[in-house]
Amino acid sequence: MKHISEIIEEILVEWAYRVHDGMPNPKNAQHIQELRESMEELNLPNKVIYEVIQNLINEEQIFYSRSKESGRIVQYKNKDNYEKGIEDGSHEKVDQDDAAQEFEKQGGEEKPETETKPKKTNIPKTPIKTNSESESENQIQNSLNDGNLDGIIQSQNDLQEKRDKGDAGAGGPIASQGESIYVKNINDNFNVDEYREKNRDEIDIYKDKIKQKGLSASQKRTIQALGLSEEDGIEYLATREHHAQEELQRIKEDKNSVFYKKGKKGFNGNDEAYLEWCRAAYDGTVETRRVLDNDTNLDTSQPHHAVQSEKEIDDQVQSHLEDMVKNSEGEDKEYYEKELASFKKFREYHDTFVIGKDKNGRTHIVSVSNKKGDDLKDPHNNTTPAKRLSVIKERFGEDVAKRVSNTIQEGIETVSDTKQSAVKRSSQLQVDDDLSKVCETKEMQTYIEKLNNHKGFQEWLQTSGYKSEELSTGEKLKLMQDYSRMLIQNGQKPAYEPFGKIMTKVGEFTRTKKFRENYSDINFESPAINECIEIKKDEKEAVSKTHKKVVQEVGEADSELGFPKDGKNGPHTQGYIDSVLDVLHFNTYIDGGDGKMIVQMGINGAQPKHIRGCLKDLSGFDGDIETPEGRESLKTHLREKCKIDSDSGAVNIEGPDGKTQLAEDTWRTAGTSQKVASGFGSDFRKCVSGKLTEERKQ
Repeated sequence: MKHISEIIEEILVEWAYRVHDGMPNPKNAQHIQELRESMEELNLPNKVIYEVIQNLINEEQIFYSRSKESGRIVQYKNKDNYEKGIEDGSHEKVDQDDAAQEFEKQGGEEKPETETKPKKTNIPKTPIKTNSESESENQIQNSLNDGNLDGIIQSQNDLQEKRDKGDAGAGGPIASQGESIYVKNINDNFNVDEYREKNRDEIDIYKDKIKQKGLSASQKRTIQALGLSEEDGIEYLATREHHAQEELQRIKEDKNSVFYKKGKKGFNGNDEAYLEWCRAAYDGTVETRRVLDNDTNLDTSQPHHAVQSEKEIDDQVQSHLEDMVKNSEGEDKEYYEKELASFKKFREYHDTFVIGKDKNGRTHIVSVSNKKGDDLKDPHNNTTPAKRLSVIKERFGEDVAKRVSNTIQEGIETVSDTKQSAVKRSSQLQVDDDLSKVCETKEMQTYIEKLNNHKGFQEWLQTSGYKSEELSTGEKLKLMQDYSRMLIQNGQKPAYEPFGKIMTKVGEFTRTKKFRENYSDINFESPAINECIEIKKDEKEAVSKTHKKVVQEVGEADSELGFPKDGKNGPHTQGYIDSVLDVLHFNTYIDGGDGKMIVQMGINGAQPKHIRGCLKDLSGFDGDIETPEGRESLKTHLREKCKIDSDSGAVNIEGPDGKTQLAEDTWRTAGTSQKVASGFGSDFRKCVSGKLTEERKQ
């Protein structure tokens, strides 16, 4: 699941890519439009788009034009005046960034000749809050300070309604709804025994269905993880299925719910897709309840509540803890200092958390990182190659070999420029009839529609004397190329979608056997189509090639220093390994967090101690991991002994019995996006699930 920092990074990267000099200016109206389009392309909710833009700009915007009479740049703080000057012919349009600089150089003295009443914008001012409104906004903090959960409960109820409607958090509408179901289950104080007794007849029907159909691999894995016999396991699965079906019927009653929303905005009315998340939420609830009851200091006999993490909620909870630190003494003060430090650390990546009290009546919080799959294969970190390379570069520090630093910088530039490269190459290929035919297929209509709806392109067509609806597909593609080349020549960067994405999608579709069979009348050997395939291929391989080159340079730089030496990695390899340990939060889990963080993966609720234990066992570390000194030694041991597999991206420990895979670090191009996905390695997954199975048996 994506975290806030990753989404912000994606927004900034995409925004910088779209503006012509790579330097977004919140005062530039065109740049704000580019920002809006960037966030829409990332499929962010409208509410998020509105709030981001509102926080970036003031209601008062700056516009520039050139006076035809004086030849000087005129600054407007009123859009009506700006448009009036253009319409009456006294002023002409100019590039807003260049004009701003010229205006400053000329002293900023030229003023518009007329003033009119400002026109309302579509983005209202942030309202000034009254004392009562401020009080309402701080209801979570205030109620926690008063010793109750009223504010938390109200906030989570409101959030659940939003999630039902598809109003998403950082992970998107689907994952956010999965988390919402999980949280709702926990807050319902779900009692399995009572539920079975109440719904015995229906559950027995599901048991018969499961027996008749036979157990799937996933169902067998769940039963094994729980340490149950087959009969008891089927009882568990049938109860889970009944509970999931009830949740499915609940959400289907609302015709405007996330269940019916199309595309990435919801579940597309797919029963099985929704049921999968319901089952994962049920498993997570059962396992989280076990951990909370048996392995944390949360007193579950007292009121407690599960919450989906959002910045506003987390901020108020943190403020409450800060208040408690200020207003406590002695042992309580020390307790709240630790509680505050723990919350600040884990809020950086927790998805949900459970808040209540310890046995002494003090606020107690357990953070949860939610993953759907009980096979433990879900990534624990998703980022972009450019961002990850920057992290690696930062980790090396100043002593890194110049060749490695240069290679990483080249890699950042390469993976950051693949979209613009696709745009440039798309503007240069020779459009032929077969390429036009591909663009007329149903698979390509979504992308052609983006071209038809592109405001800048359509305005340019109209100004150039063309009517879009009268153009053939081939003519439209050629004019798209003309428009792209014009922007490039003027020092601007045409948006990847649609000006590069159309050709990369052609390259993606036309490589497949199924597409070729469906459109056998198209000559797929045409020069234009082959060029599209090459554009797509180069875009796809840019990330993996860059990663391999960086790993190779890291190894060679250490080799020049005489490493590996005495079986230990050199400083460059250690820096790279440490970056992987960090993005997977392994370094944090080695430090501690037992009873304060649950990594909830389907039926598997791992804590830092399980992850720390598996790192010790699999790496052959023979030291003590119960002391701060021993845990630091484990980190050093991993940095010195782990190996990087440049082909698979895996991080391994090599011993006499072969390779043991601790982590997967996959660099790839997914569709038209670039990703680095980091998760548990195959041997590490087996170790963690094995420890949890044994714990449940005990």
